[in-house]
Amino acid sequence: MTSSGPKIILILGAGPNIGAALAKAFSAKGYQVASASRTPPKNNDGAALHIPVDLTKPDTVPGVFERVRKELGGEVGVVVYNAAMFKPDPADPLSLFAPESIQTYHDSQSVNATSALVSLHEAVKSFRNLAASNDASKTFIFTGNMLNLKTLKGMLNFGLGKTSTAYAIRYLVENKIYAAEGVSTYTSIPFFFFFFFFFFLFSFSSLGSLSILSEAALNKRSQTDHSYAPDKRFYYADERNADGLPVGNAVSGPAAAEEYLKLAEQEEQGPWLYTFVKGEGYKDFETHGRL
Repeated sequence: MTSSGPKIILILGAGPNIGAALAKAFSAKGYQVASASRTPPKNNDGAALHIPVDLTKPDTVPGVFERVRKELGGEVGVVVYNAAMFKPDPADPLSLFAPESIQTYHDSQSVNATSALVSLHEAVKSFRNLAASNDASKTFIFTGNMLNLKTLKGMLNFGLGKTSTAYAIRYLVENKIYAAEGVSTYTSIPFFFFFFFFFFLFSFSSLGSLSILSEAALNKRSQTDHSYAPDKRFYYADERNADGLPVGNAVSGPAAAEEYLKLAEQEEQGPWLYTFVKGEGYKDFETHGRL
């Protein structure tokens, strides 16, 4: 059953910074805004509905999506997972996995990874139910940081969660898992070209040369085949300083709202790892340093 109802955004992790800025920005663009967090936002900022949720309990996430359907009368078209749980590691970081402290690890992973992945699953279910007449963008955005690429002392537990979700998003985008569910326009050399190219090389080259040339050709394809127009889009968003270093606690709610709105409104899948700088927009800091 498809829904042609209102454009709806669901923000999981509705804090006073990014969450509030997102609610205000998307509401101004005509979206009905649903927020979900442990405690209600202090300021409404345009949210039509707030749903209490404890994201240390991933099994409660599907109920959030169901309540949005019932109370706002439609399917979610944009999902932002903005929740996070951070507690510095103990002096011995592996003591997190001792029986007496393992619950701290589980709670952190539930918020930073498992509930995010359940939200990703529920988002795709909602996107599938949106009618073609609904112009919602079917976009999932995860508020990340640099820990999927770099290690920082005291952040083993936090980094494990961010890395898990980053891998899932990268996997969906680079393997075009849901491309068949929508019309995709590729900017790469057609596959049949590669078939005949490799057949020719196999006939006239040694296996060693073939391996080297094949790898080079596929690397070239991966660089040119990143821009396409799928039915569903997924992003790991990471605000940086102009030098590429993490912003830490100085994250800008308005900057995130501006960039997330861009991602929700564009028709093509952009870089899954969406690093951006306040006032400058997207900047690719990781071309040679990704996972």
